[in-house]
Amino acid sequence: MNMKEHLLNRIMDALEELNVSENVIDKLEDYLEDAVDENEFLNILPEIKFYSISDDNIKKTVHALSSIRKYKNNDYMKKYVNMLFKMGGPSASLIVSKVYYWLSEYNLKELIDAGIEKYIVLVLYIERLTFDGNRLESKNFKIIYDICSENPKVLIKAASLVKTNQKMLLYSIYCNCKMVERDDTYKKLLKAVEDDFTDSIDNLYENKMPEDLVKKIQDFINKNDYKLLESIIDKVKTYRFNDYLFKFLIGLSALNADKSATLKKIFQFFTRVDFRFALNSAYNIMSVTSCYSNTVNNFDMIFEIPSKYHIAWYAEKFSDNENAAKELNEKLKKDKKPFEDAIDLCEGSAKNYLISFMLDDDKKLDYIKSLENNCVNIFSKILREDEINEGDISIVEAFLNGTSSFEEVKNTLYSINPKEANYWRVNNELIDLLSILCKKIGENVDIYERSIVVLSVLKYQRYILRLASVYDKHSGNCYSKEKFQLIFDILRKYNVSVTMKMQLIDKILTNYDYGNKIANAMTAVLKDIVIQDGDEVIENIKNVSADARCIFIEYIFKIKSEDNIKAVLDEFGDSSKKVKEKIIELFTNDLNNISYMDDVLNKLKAQKQGEREVAIKIISKWHDKNIREERKKLIKDSLSYTLEVEKSQKIRTLLMEVLGIEQEGEEKELKDDDLIKNLLKGNKKKSLSWLEFESLSKVRLKENDNYCEEDYLKAILLCYSASSNIGISVDGDRFAEKLNESDMKLFANEVFDRWFEKGAESKKRWVLGFSAVHGGDEIVVKLEKDINNWAKNSRGAIASEAVKALALNGSSSALLIVDGISRKFKYKQVKKAASEALDFAAEQMGVDREELSDKIVPNLGFDISGERIFDYGSRKFTVNLTPDLSIEVYDENKKKLKNLPSPGKRDDEEKAKEAHSEFKTFKKQLKTTVSIQTTRMDLALSNDRKWTKTAWMNLFVENPIMHQFAIGLIWGTYKDSKLVDTFRYMEDGSFNTKDEDEFEMLDDCSIGLVHPLELNDEDLALWKEQLENYEIVQPIEQLNRKTFALIEKEKSMKYVDRFGGKIVNGLSLAGKLMNYGWYRGSVQDAGGYYELYKEDKNLGIGAELRFEGLYVGDENEDTTIYILRFYNSGTVERGSYIYDEIKEEHLLSLSKVPEKYFSETLYQVDNALSSSTTVNENWRKEIKLD
Repeated sequence: MNMKEHLLNRIMDALEELNVSENVIDKLEDYLEDAVDENEFLNILPEIKFYSISDDNIKKTVHALSSIRKYKNNDYMKKYVNMLFKMGGPSASLIVSKVYYWLSEYNLKELIDAGIEKYIVLVLYIERLTFDGNRLESKNFKIIYDICSENPKVLIKAASLVKTNQKMLLYSIYCNCKMVERDDTYKKLLKAVEDDFTDSIDNLYENKMPEDLVKKIQDFINKNDYKLLESIIDKVKTYRFNDYLFKFLIGLSALNADKSATLKKIFQFFTRVDFRFALNSAYNIMSVTSCYSNTVNNFDMIFEIPSKYHIAWYAEKFSDNENAAKELNEKLKKDKKPFEDAIDLCEGSAKNYLISFMLDDDKKLDYIKSLENNCVNIFSKILREDEINEGDISIVEAFLNGTSSFEEVKNTLYSINPKEANYWRVNNELIDLLSILCKKIGENVDIYERSIVVLSVLKYQRYILRLASVYDKHSGNCYSKEKFQLIFDILRKYNVSVTMKMQLIDKILTNYDYGNKIANAMTAVLKDIVIQDGDEVIENIKNVSADARCIFIEYIFKIKSEDNIKAVLDEFGDSSKKVKEKIIELFTNDLNNISYMDDVLNKLKAQKQGEREVAIKIISKWHDKNIREERKKLIKDSLSYTLEVEKSQKIRTLLMEVLGIEQEGEEKELKDDDLIKNLLKGNKKKSLSWLEFESLSKVRLKENDNYCEEDYLKAILLCYSASSNIGISVDGDRFAEKLNESDMKLFANEVFDRWFEKGAESKKRWVLGFSAVHGGDEIVVKLEKDINNWAKNSRGAIASEAVKALALNGSSSALLIVDGISRKFKYKQVKKAASEALDFAAEQMGVDREELSDKIVPNLGFDISGERIFDYGSRKFTVNLTPDLSIEVYDENKKKLKNLPSPGKRDDEEKAKEAHSEFKTFKKQLKTTVSIQTTRMDLALSNDRKWTKTAWMNLFVENPIMHQFAIGLIWGTYKDSKLVDTFRYMEDGSFNTKDEDEFEMLDDCSIGLVHPLELNDEDLALWKEQLENYEIVQPIEQLNRKTFALIEKEKSMKYVDRFGGKIVNGLSLAGKLMNYGWYRGSVQDAGGYYELYKEDKNLGIGAELRFEGLYVGDENEDTTIYILRFYNSGTVERGSYIYDEIKEEHLLSLSKVPEKYFSETLYQVDNALSSSTTVNENWRKEIKLD
């Protein structure tokens, strides 16, 4: 199906959805292909009011337009929009808006470029624009002005098709357009606007204004009676106007006020009703730009309104602009009276801003006092909002007014604890006012300094940050070292306590996203407080947060006095993990700090476990560095001695890890009884109370079948909970060896279930390690399911830990699942964890990853002939593995059964129950094993995997499951990576050639799956014939595998374009390729990504498929494929918001890509695109190719 057929079907679906007659639909294709007159077809379309149809019943109509737009078919775009407009008129804008959301100037030009008549585009645009008060702005009128300048008649034609408000908007722009002649048409339209706006005044008010009052407003507008205006204005202000209509009516009146006395009167009147709203409406709708526009700077003269209104509005609008300040100074020089009147009209920041211009006036002291009073009032307001009692507010007011000293009020100030109802709230009026006081009066003014003290002591850090910030036009808001220093100098001047200053610094540095910027600006302040108030800082360090303790400890450590180092050593026992990590970093990031080794070694004897732990971690990092041998020996001897006397299980585990002790005999153990007592002492058992032990199954001892003590089980769990990493506990494992394995499996599963039921808290993730080690096959099934669910539900971290735990289970089935996850898993974080777990396991076993994957293929209880017995006691059942890797069940009489029967009364109850349960698990394991091995075999063919003869025999001959895989595949023997001969492994254990002669395998060859590219046509045909004769169905596509070779034109190219333009569902594309081991490219803005890639480290080659784009979490959309390229692997940086690309020097010519790698890459892409039936013929234009 080509693109046009695809779009035709979309439009037909739309017409069927709209219940258009079959007669019309039958003629649709002719219309689209210009085989019928356009007007003739449009005239047979039904009239439809789209506004009256529910969203559910126009989905296909919208989808059709969306598809046409996506595939950039201008001809179909024009014809389909013309159809929609003919049927729905202005209501067609509903369909258009659902595709474009908002018709921007760019989108409007897109419609015009498609050939749609401009009057139609205008109607569709203004239909929704007119009633959107937020978008009634001059920037959204530009396209209308452009069309009007080019051909004013288009606006008139569009106006004839729309309702009154849309009509008045078009008329107003028409009259305002400079290119329009002032002819009779112009006068007629301007008069229509004047009459409509005057008549609409009664509609402006939501609580209907009396007719006589409306009549008086209209009389003023028509008769120019200013006395009448003054007599009614106060009465009019008591009525509430509609915001949208006010903006529409008054803003458009302002647009043509210079051409119409009537419109100017309307604007003048309503400026007196609400000068802010009126002037803002004019500012939004007129084509003006900020306070750099002469029009804006002279609104009072242009509209002939009192200057006080303009000054008050101007101050509120542009108070932070230097050009505005110059304009206001000029207005003040011309006439002081409007300025004074404007001050009375303003409130808050604008009032203070205007007062700041009057500080050179003869009333300067009065104005300064006014600012000071405003400052105190704002503080009182803030404190009341934060629920401070009136008595404390009065004390703050007295301090700010200067009637009380800091010494007199400090205890009260220190005790005030604001509620901070809105954490991010900042009173901008106070910030502006303090800035005025600081700039205009000077930094040493009392009210400014006292305000700084109050804000700091009450820990209003948001205000301090604002006062310390400066604006840089290149980098935006920055923080000033000088301003921070000034603030803290003021605090020192007033003798604010070190505790208060530290707590303020804590809040400033630990509660904001721009922590590094702030910390850099506060460097001098931090040094100053540590140097000048060092003892008090050390004494009060416990009174700040962990993040702040890290900062202060770092500054204390940098000033390497004896007292300071001692202070940092004293913090080894800090309860915060962050602080401990910071201390470890400080001691170990510079090898010169090893000079403190004796002090740190002394900490190994500390009473607190936390102090010993930090010391061990510091010492172990020193040991790993390039230090003298005598120091290494001293470290090892000290740690070994510490291990001998250490009683804490957690510290013992850490010491054993550092010293590399794994076997029991290599450590001098405490007696088990003593160790258990130590594990359980204090409140440690309480950490397990959530397990509700009384409801868990009991566990028997191996030696006598008596139930072990509850504390014994708790000791095992505490051994695991003591470790910060998922792993096997040496002591816990030793204790567990004394227990009944079956009971222990049940207990471990119950512990896991309880943890899972209670939300699977990550801080109790040690349960994963314990359950995986002791939970048997049952826990494997649970973990596999939960890993998938956790990953899908944004719990990637716990899923990754669970994968590591699963590898600890040790069973082949568990490792097989981990292997499968490492190869084929949607979530990269979990996939990486699985890969790391297998790497670790392979390292421990002394083999590579693929060899490990071979070793862990389970036999699932099958003997070498592929049989497994399930014993019910009185009956036995044989399960056979078939060549197609399914199973068949037989009873003792060789009768074939559909399934393993349920246990009966004559069966041994315990045996039968266990066997039946095992069978259920076995079926799931077989399904998983076959799925994983099918993927492995396919990848082995794709990646050119080779085995030694011994390794191949062990895997494919000895393992009954892999035996079935082997007999369905064609194998090759290789020398120096070149194919020597081919063979097939037979069911009877012999080897066969293509000619069905016996094949003898050489001892020194390597063995691999033969790729069809390696076979000539004759050999390929012989092998296919042999498999067909033996009725063998291959477990993977091998002989019939689709192959891809370079075509002539590609030999000189650096990209493959044979898939270009194919349209495919994104979810399908990503899913299929990621199953082959591909990854998403860098995730960029809004979660979009535009490539999928894979890399082969052995070959040093990567492949990248470029496409139109998909969005993570919303991939169920169509996307267009672009090109496939090959490059040197490892040369492109990828990740979130990384915009690296393949550089030209790293691109590979297709002729240099190995033949098999090229074919397999295209095979994978071709499979991923198998569902594609549509082609985007414009794809080359989209990426500007060729």
